[in-house]
Amino acid sequence: MCDTHLGPESMKEVIPYLNQDPAFCDLVIFNSHSDWDHIWGNCAFLDSIIIGHVTCRERMQERGAFDLNRQSSLTRGHVTLIPPGLTFKEEICFEDDDIEFIYAPGHTIDSSICYDRKERILYVGDLVEGPIPYLDYDRLDIYLETLEMLLIFPADIMISAHSGIVTKDLIIRNMEYIREVIKGNKIDTRTFGQYEAVHRINLNTLLMLRYEKLAKKMLKNAYDFSSFWSVPSNLDNISLDELEELMKNYLKNPGSKHLGI
Repeated sequence: MCDTHLGPESMKEVIPYLNQDPAFCDLVIFNSHSDWDHIWGNCAFLDSIIIGHVTCRERMQERGAFDLNRQSSLTRGHVTLIPPGLTFKEEICFEDDDIEFIYAPGHTIDSSICYDRKERILYVGDLVEGPIPYLDYDRLDIYLETLEMLLIFPADIMISAHSGIVTKDLIIRNMEYIREVIKGNKIDTRTFGQYEAVHRINLNTLLMLRYEKLAKKMLKNAYDFSSFWSVPSNLDNISLDELEELMKNYLKNPGSKHLGI
């Protein structure tokens, strides 16, 4: 099963379906990445193997408690954070089942895909999304390489976590958007609908990731994930200029909780 949504209550809708199959006792959970809306339901399957990239486990351990606290209103049931117990670096394959898991960074540093070789179905998690993807990894060049790989992947069906079955046309449009962000071009967001806010969040996230590197370099072992990412109350309704000023003030006085914005 690929990803586990928002908590054990979400999985109550899935478990009766799974119980119809006697192979349910051999259920394997795959976390495509460690974002909270993909992993909170892990705790509903304590007896199952949970698999993910090694950075998926690391990222969940780094930011899991922070995300759970900030997004607590969205949990479905009592959530206990359960990271992947089986990890891989490049890829891992269950040969007898014709299922392989492949590292594919882009949306996040820990993103991976799941490929059913027998049915030729590829689960891409959040790597492809319409009309635009979320950008939560600053290596956009690597994201493009991953999307180029997906374009030539030998799958008949590609499934996205949030956009259902996706086409190569959408992958190409996602790539065009990322290239425009890399170039720093002004993007007409009027056709994005509710995703117009996502573009603003993307730019703010990329700025935060740039300042996070500076903070880690300056603070070394004193760097604290929760403290840093709590500086902006959220990334939805702050302008890029305001956020940059906020982060400049943070670097001047990282211990202060009152930074003037």
